[in-house]
Amino acid sequence: MKIQSILLSLLLIVLFNGCSVLNKSVSQKENIQTIVNKAANSKLILLDVYHDRCETCKLIEPVFEQLEKDYSQSPDVVFLKYDLSNPVTYLRSRRIAKAIGVEEIYKAQRYSGIVLFIDSMTKMVLDSLIGEERIEKYNEIIENRLKERA
Repeated sequence: MKIQSILLSLLLIVLFNGCSVLNKSVSQKENIQTIVNKAANSKLILLDVYHDRCETCKLIEPVFEQLEKDYSQSPDVVFLKYDLSNPVTYLRSRRIAKAIGVEEIYKAQRYSGIVLFIDSMTKMVLDSLIGEERIEKYNEIIENRLKERA
């Protein structure tokens, strides 16, 4: 009986979240298309594999956000977050991954607290950082990978 009420609660949460998402489906499709277009024209994709219960992820999050700000004017770098903790954002992330052509990389991610550096042309993981909080390490990898593609 307790399991049934938990399952019903989860179903209601997903349904209510889904309803709000359905109301925005057109703008979400446009947003996904914008991300896909940017990734297609970029050189490097940074993928933050995230879970809201992961303490390491919480340490990485401000670094990832700062990097996003620092490179916001660069068409060469795209920042994506793969949130394993939220069913709605999880499905959206998987749709983006499929559209970009990196679905297999997403499928392979079982653990959070990792940032992957993906070549947008070859769709190969070039580097990864696990639990790294120093922004300098990220900048070093980004700059080196961009120089290689210049």
